[in-house]
Amino acid sequence: MRIAVDVWGGDFAPLEIVKGLKEAHSSEYTLVALGPREELLALYRDFGMDENDFPIEDAPQVIHMQEHPAEAVKKKPNSSICRGIQLLAQRKVDAFISAGNSGAVMAAAWLGLKHIAEIERPAITALIPNTCSYCVLLDVGANVDCKPKHLFHFGIMGAEYAKIVLGIPRPRVGLLSIGEEEGKGNELVKAAYQLFKERKNELNFEFVGNAEGQNIVDGTVDVVVCDGFTGNALLKFGEGLIELIAFFLEREIRDPGFRERFQALWKKLDRSEYGGAPLLGVEGVCIICHGKSKARDIKSAVLRAKELVEQGILEKIRERLAHFSLEG
Repeated sequence: MRIAVDVWGGDFAPLEIVKGLKEAHSSEYTLVALGPREELLALYRDFGMDENDFPIEDAPQVIHMQEHPAEAVKKKPNSSICRGIQLLAQRKVDAFISAGNSGAVMAAAWLGLKHIAEIERPAITALIPNTCSYCVLLDVGANVDCKPKHLFHFGIMGAEYAKIVLGIPRPRVGLLSIGEEEGKGNELVKAAYQLFKERKNELNFEFVGNAEGQNIVDGTVDVVVCDGFTGNALLKFGEGLIELIAFFLEREIRDPGFRERFQALWKKLDRSEYGGAPLLGVEGVCIICHGKSKARDIKSAVLRAKELVEQGILEKIRERLAHFSLEG
């Protein structure tokens, strides 16, 4: 297995990404580094790394965070992001990981990779801690505007992802809305509800209807589906709230025993523990990491990519979508 990593993507690139590569090294896969070759070789010398263990794919151009995604992808075909997607499309690598410009990763993937079955829109997928384990939330930023069938496809893809990462044979899938009752929500949610309801007996997951915000964390649903605008706002609020709570607790904690228990809890909440967010819907395992990712984030993303490749996430999504054909 070969996993390509964008070394020049993210706020702490390239140092933290190279550190992550070194920490994630394993005989079970090969990590391919993407970035300017000579600069990477210099970093390898500093970190005591060898190109035989971490092969380099030269990518002399860099797409910066502030650049317009689509324009940058067109202007910089030899960037670390574009080269990663190219290698994935050519099947020279099995997965691609980047903490760089997420819009550019999505644009490059959507333009450079085939779409799975009838998928019209990809979805960025996040794991949210809850009282039982985690909840799969999608879309968290790939699509500001969605059609009902997009949400239906998100539900199918999210369920297959949950089966792999959460080990749940029949995930409970809900639509994010402002009330549990059928008929609640905007026109998009109400129309999507009917798609799920009409096909309920054909699904290999349990459609539980509408889910409210608290259901994401109370353990009553395993997958929550929404449009990317709502999901991204929700995700950013949750990240900020966790950091605020941690700030207050760290300031007040004095008892060493309590501090130890708090650190165990923080480990569950820390995004570094579960890696990046898969971009589902394209023909390739593509992981988008947080822009502030450090070495541990990259290592976790590598392990997540390995798991998704081994478990055949693409084949499973393709197989389930083959049962449905939606118009409009």
